Amino acid sequence: MTKPIAPENAIGRLSRMDAINNKSVLEAGLRQAKEKLDRLKYVFSRVDAEDFGICKKCNNPIPVGRILLMPQSIYCVKCAQ
Repeated sequence: MTKPIAPENAIGRLSRMDAINNKSVLEAGLRQAKEKLDRLKYVFSRVDAEDFGICKKCNNPIPVGRILLMPQSIYCVKCAQ
């Protein structure tokens, strides 16, 4: 669904604009999903490290609830803001 919209498609101007808008939304969602996957892969590779679950900024422990909800987190709630 993220493929380019060919100009020769006779779908009407508004339908074409809607298709282009939908394409942009889908591409943004795909980009965000890829970024999240990359962060998850990084964190997964660090699970056995001694500093896993420690905030990279303040060196305090990241709450377990945050790790369970957002395993890609490398910062505590305070530092993430």
